[in-house]
This record gives sequence, C-alpha cells and structure tokens, in this order.
Amino acid sequence: MSIHESARAFAPAGPRMSWRATLTLLLLAAAIASGWSVWRNSRPVDEGVLRSRPDYLLRDYEITSLDKHGKEQFTLRGPILQRDPADLAMHLATPQFLVPDPEGHYWEVRADEGLVPAGGDSLEVRGRVSAQSPADKPPVTRIESDQLTLDLEHNRATSAGKVTITRPGLTMQGTGLLADFERRQISLLSQVHNRYDPKP
Repeated sequence: MSIHESARAFAPAGPRMSWRATLTLLLLAAAIASGWSVWRNSRPVDEGVLRSRPDYLLRDYEITSLDKHGKEQFTLRGPILQRDPADLAMHLATPQFLVPDPEGHYWEVRADEGLVPAGGDSLEVRGRVSAQSPADKPPVTRIESDQLTLDLEHNRATSAGKVTITRPGLTMQGTGLLADFERRQISLLSQVHNRYDPKP
C-alpha cells in the first residue's frame, strides 16, 4: 500500500470523529437550552407560590401595644394574622381593635378584615366596619362604614366613604369621617343628613 493510498484510506476517520464531537456538542447545547427554558418558565410560578405564602402566621392572637411611657395604646385581637413577605403587610381576619380613652375606657372597632401596612403606623379595616364608644360613658355612639383607616399613634379614624353614626334618638349619615377617640369628637365631612327619633 502506497503512502498516498494509506492517506486516502485513513482520511475519512478525521471528519467522522469531528462529526461525532459536533453532534455531542449540539446535543449538550440543546440540553442546556432546554433546561434553561424550563427553569425560566417555572421560576415565575415558584415565585408566585412564595409570594402567596405568608412568612409567619398567628392564630387566636392578642397584641397590646404600649407607648414610650408604658401606657397602652391599643389592643388588637383576632383569629388569624398573617404577613405577606412581598410587601411586609399584615392581613387580619375579622379583627377586634380596642382603643382606650384617657380614662381607660375602650372604643371597640370590628370589621370583616384588616390590613396593617409595612410601616405599622396605621390600620385599615374593611367590610361591615363598626366602632362603638365605651358603654359606660353615655351617650353611646356607634360608627358604621365599609372602610376606616385608624391612626394608631394618635387614636384617630378617618374614612372617605359613606358613614352612619347613631346615638340615642339621633342618626346621622354622610360622606367622609374624622374621629378623635381620645377627645370623643366625631365629624362627618359632607352630604350630612340627620334624623331625630326622640324617645316618647
């Protein structure tokens, strides 16, 4: 066998090896690309699951907040409190909120749900909201609305929606509310209508 013939006989071996290596690289690249695509497509779902899962949860809780002098600012009770890890807001189911006045008597606020933003300086309650003044300090006053925002530091409440206020012999309805629980001052801001129902 001549040198030329030997070279011709062995010449295909080089390209055959290169084709196999190329195929292996292509399959590896396809596997990597496929894995990357699956990971990217699954990642938003996984993050969505994480965002919907609270990072902590309390059941049948009672939380009392004290001011810098050790005096009670408010007490919060409810069956479930959970925090959203995405925005650090706390979500409350059927909360009961107790706000003391200067004499130690309590306003009681109830609602279907509540939300405490990340800062923790306010509490928004929504759905069948009712706030009632201390029963042992007449006249008993009741505030009803679909939404109230409570200023936890100053014991005040505001609302931009429709509000009904009832006292013995008097019902007031209007839009917008400003209430100071410590001073027992309540103001309806607009479209105010009064109905008197004096006792016989």
